[in-house]
Amino acid sequence: MSEAAELRRWLTAGVDAVKRARESLDAINVFPVADSDTGTNIYLTLQEGNRAVAKLPDDASHREVVAAFARGALLGARGNSGVIVSQYLSGFLTAIDERGGLNKAKPAAIADALELAAESAYRAVSSPVEGTILTVARAAAKGAREAVQAKAGREAVAVSAVVSARAALALTHDQLPSAREAGVVDAGAAGLVLQLEMLAETLAGKGALEALDEVEWELREGRTVIHTPASEGHGVPGGGAYEVMFVATPPDADAVGALRMELEAIGDSVTVSFGHGLAQAHVHTDLPERAVRIAQSVDARQIVVRSLLMSHAGDRAATGVVALTSCPGLAEPLTDAGAVVLVVPDPERLKKRELRRAVKDASGSSAVVVAGNPALRLAAKDLAARRRHWRMTVLEAGHEAQVVAAVAAAALATPGEDLAELMADAVARTATESSSVDALDDDVDRMIGADTDLVTLILARGVPEMVADTVRASLAKVAPLADVQVLDGGHGEPGILIGVESSLDA
Repeated sequence: MSEAAELRRWLTAGVDAVKRARESLDAINVFPVADSDTGTNIYLTLQEGNRAVAKLPDDASHREVVAAFARGALLGARGNSGVIVSQYLSGFLTAIDERGGLNKAKPAAIADALELAAESAYRAVSSPVEGTILTVARAAAKGAREAVQAKAGREAVAVSAVVSARAALALTHDQLPSAREAGVVDAGAAGLVLQLEMLAETLAGKGALEALDEVEWELREGRTVIHTPASEGHGVPGGGAYEVMFVATPPDADAVGALRMELEAIGDSVTVSFGHGLAQAHVHTDLPERAVRIAQSVDARQIVVRSLLMSHAGDRAATGVVALTSCPGLAEPLTDAGAVVLVVPDPERLKKRELRRAVKDASGSSAVVVAGNPALRLAAKDLAARRRHWRMTVLEAGHEAQVVAAVAAAALATPGEDLAELMADAVARTATESSSVDALDDDVDRMIGADTDLVTLILARGVPEMVADTVRASLAKVAPLADVQVLDGGHGEPGILIGVESSLDA
């Protein structure tokens, strides 16, 4: 038997447990935002870790499995809960590997690893809040240490950790005001308890927990969780309605600390996990473009932006919308319109893993992808050709203005309408051009006509909004009922991106 067989069994059991409980965890998710995605985020995080392990040969060493899972989970971490869980498990796995591996770990080694895991989780969070996953992590470690002091065997140590974790989970209902009001326990804490339960069953056998009292997750009949924008429902000053996540390669721990401070200045729910030379950062903010700028300053990739208000568990069953853009300033309007946005500063560096992540974040079944660059469209088509379990439609777009038009069309869709068809129609009706301040008037005059409905101008950094005045004057003569929308693209070159959307009968 491989030295990592027991470890692999636990990791597989952990993701399977969350998969079974995913909808229930989503349903009780009220902190830090009631956006019904904690179960989904933890599941997708663990799934990425296990996917990385699955690529290893059966006889891979314990250390190889630990490294693969930790890196995969860190790169695939979703949301606040996913980042914390990935950091917790990475800390535990690294510590247990240094002590001979899970299959050989003595009681004290298990307690040590649980303590180090809890410390890792706390370090990932900018402003730790008790009554959450962090509290349960510390309680589990305390329970394990007390069992070691009582001379218990490793199986009993693992079970003792679960007993203490469950007790702490029950208390989260009273410790968190939002959980108490909703009549639930903390969802992230419940997700961690599932991992500890699977650890105990891996070490002590399937029936190890049968005699123990379980903890009810929903403590009040007929409860109602009200979904509100993060800026209204956070309960934490400085929060925001957007979630921004990215992966960077900071040179050292000091750079990680500086990154955390920059994110704290623009929002809350800040977590920054660091390991294997990579940092996974997360923030809730009202300033998504600022967050994207911070990400770009550390040469980040996998910059995903989504609206917390639009993120409901039920939405994942429907067709999702994914927008690929190289304009950081478009992140906010595109997410407001319902898209999951992947900001790709350099289209040539896009990884399939990053695109797959954005598509999964948008929907669990099908998604429509629209890209603002031909290279991004080709990457999306390549991924779509490989997908077998859900439908992925890639639109024939290759300009940022077409992305704006397609996502706007999706936002206006009514139930039952074909989302891909509506978005494709918007792309087909949008003529595009890349222009400059000097050439703008001539380019727009050439593109507009009596059938013009809307002119979109996406401005690069430093281009003044007043350049649109002459466009409005020209449009008033040719198509007086048409509108002009001006968006700050926040990009470098070209200076102005133009989109002219015309009527259906054009």
